[in-house]
Amino acid sequence: MANNQSVRRHLDAFTRGRIIGKLEEGRSVTSVAAEFGIAHSIVSRLWRQFQTTGTAIRGFSSGRPRGATPADDQYIVL
Repeated sequence: MANNQSVRRHLDAFTRGRIIGKLEEGRSVTSVAAEFGIAHSIVSRLWRQFQTTGTAIRGFSSGRPRGATPADDQYIVL
């Protein structure tokens, strides 16, 4: 395979947890990225997401966004 297109690989939950653990120990984003062989921006984005939401789990989204809220669903049931 001789093309120059990048291959997208998602980090599994275990690897994400290991990265967060190393960052919580006080290691730098650059050193963690080098250890795992991934881009600095990926580790930085993961760390920022963890600090904001408190979790490092990927959100799965497919298809069209919902038009009705859970409150709308409850109203329809009634």
